[in-house]
Amino acid sequence: MKVSKVTLVLMLFFANVMFHEVAHGLGIKSTINGKGFVRETLQEQYSWLEEGKADILGLYMVSSLLKKGELEGDIKDYYTTFMAGILRSVRFGAGQAHGKANMLCFNFFQKNGAFERTAAGRYKVNYLKFEQAMNDLSRKILTLQGNGDKAAVEKIQKEMAHVPDELQSDLDRLIKKGIPVDVMFEQGLSVLGLE
Repeated sequence: MKVSKVTLVLMLFFANVMFHEVAHGLGIKSTINGKGFVRETLQEQYSWLEEGKADILGLYMVSSLLKKGELEGDIKDYYTTFMAGILRSVRFGAGQAHGKANMLCFNFFQKNGAFERTAAGRYKVNYLKFEQAMNDLSRKILTLQGNGDKAAVEKIQKEMAHVPDELQSDLDRLIKKGIPVDVMFEQGLSVLGLE
């Protein structure tokens, strides 16, 4: 069955979000060195790193399930949708847990060549480097959680969980063009003519 491009993008986005949520239940709950629960050890640094873990492990699950034939599609489409999701989500703000996690992924992937910014200000995924960057970031986040090293998490937040100037410039261009951050639907009884 052939699906439209819009339907395909929605299916890919749904899979990435669904496995993000599944990934919250996976991973390390207690430190491996006896410091206690990760949430308690990392304190105010826990939430944003946990969101980053869910982002990256969700994508890892998609990749693994595709390789096993349990999901259908092209991994390139999932990777591209993941990057588009980061660029979309950061428009809501990078100060909260999800935004910081998105920026960690963005900056880590950029540093590792998983995507590039063209001279025209567009972003292009490097599929050959994307999987390795995904695996490396997964390992990094799980190690930070497992060690319960709050100082190391604070350091990576300062270094990588922020919007770089070049990206901010690109986001500002979207605002100037009037491209909405999200779709707002009119709803309620009056819209349905039931009032």
